[in-house]
Amino acid sequence: MKVKKKKYSGIFRDGGAGKLAKRRYRERRKKLMQREDKLMVVTGVPYGPEGETFWSYVYSATYQEPSLMYLTGINQPNVILLLDPHSKESDEILFVDEKDFIYEFWNGVRFGVGDEKSLKEVRSVTGIQDVRDIRDLKNVLKERFSKQKKKQVGTFWMEGITNGKKKEHKTDHNWKFKTKVSRWVHSWNSSGQGVVNIMKNHFDLRLPLDKYDVANTQKANDITGDAFKTTLRNFHQFSNECQVQGFLEGQMQMHSPYGLSFHSIVASGENAMILHHMKNDDDFANGELVLLDFGVRWMTMHADISRTIPVSGRFNPMQKMLYEIVLKGQLAVEKKAKAGVKLVEINDLCWESINSDLEKVFRAAGGKCNLRYKDRPHGVSHLIGEQEHDGDIYRNYGKEPMQPGWLISNEPGLYGEFKIKLNGKTYDEKIGIRLEDNLLITKTGCRNMSRKILKSVAEIERWMRKK
Repeated sequence: MKVKKKKYSGIFRDGGAGKLAKRRYRERRKKLMQREDKLMVVTGVPYGPEGETFWSYVYSATYQEPSLMYLTGINQPNVILLLDPHSKESDEILFVDEKDFIYEFWNGVRFGVGDEKSLKEVRSVTGIQDVRDIRDLKNVLKERFSKQKKKQVGTFWMEGITNGKKKEHKTDHNWKFKTKVSRWVHSWNSSGQGVVNIMKNHFDLRLPLDKYDVANTQKANDITGDAFKTTLRNFHQFSNECQVQGFLEGQMQMHSPYGLSFHSIVASGENAMILHHMKNDDDFANGELVLLDFGVRWMTMHADISRTIPVSGRFNPMQKMLYEIVLKGQLAVEKKAKAGVKLVEINDLCWESINSDLEKVFRAAGGKCNLRYKDRPHGVSHLIGEQEHDGDIYRNYGKEPMQPGWLISNEPGLYGEFKIKLNGKTYDEKIGIRLEDNLLITKTGCRNMSRKILKSVAEIERWMRKK
């Protein structure tokens, strides 16, 4: 039987909607136009995974700017979308590079303009009928701007409030694009607001996941969970962090062509007290714990999971005591999370639970600890969606009531030096423990998308015994 090649899967994510994908992206663009009611331009990334440093080759299966990915599904560099809700011609224009067949010989198919066949490709796959050369963007935008009653152009960049002051992220491609468009608009009309941010309305539409996003998130969690289970079963073969990373990531990537959610953390012993331990090259010492933070994408959705396991296959009594303190805090968050509750509220609940149990359980049993932080080490939750950390980067969303369809992390942790005598034996270790699940917010509670991923002490020990 002849196998049909997936020609456009690398540059167009249908989100699992298949033939309905074009309609799905079109509806997203229409809703944004209805909310903003102004001329808009949204940029993608200006270059691919290799970046601007020619000798640095870093492959990533999905690399598009999430705001453009959400609106188009297009996964290639140097793409810009214009939306004009008041136009009598076309209310959406896609700007791409000229078709380059030599480039495609080296790197694979890309959407482009320059001949009728290429234009038909773009229109057919994306559903956007007005496709133009990206070099014409400035002139087309000027022409469209001149027809607007409201002399504004909307675009997307990151901003928020930090310590009571407005903060704007000024180092990425969105800010650079905004700055360029601002110069253009000012030269066309020096009065008025000029360029305005569409971030708020964009996130209001993007953050609640639709049924396809939910299904893709569940698929990502299922693949991630199966990879973790297989890693536990084979853990006796590994002697260092690198081997675990290679095996775990290999298991995930065998089952998803969309890439990892992020660089995996494999942190053994005191390395786990470094929140973003990345070098993953230390050998294991018998008796210590290993913190794993890992996940894979499915389409454009992510799994973001943390688990902490014993190198020996069994938790010692102190490790189990501390682990279950963290687990109790995590379960308290899961019980509390629902639409209308704020992330800052479940954050407070989590750390109150853990800090209280450190006193009532650990210190009450004679334990002593020196934490690596004061009161709380990090937030217990962040949003997940088109990005593994989604929403505004300043996390002002934490003070807003959660909405049905939001996907949040639930990741309490405990990091420090701990010492206790139990059953006549003294335990003295530098430990980092983190547990992370992904929760889909509903009107009445939440759905744990990671519920099948092994987590209890008994489950982990049982699977680590399997050979």
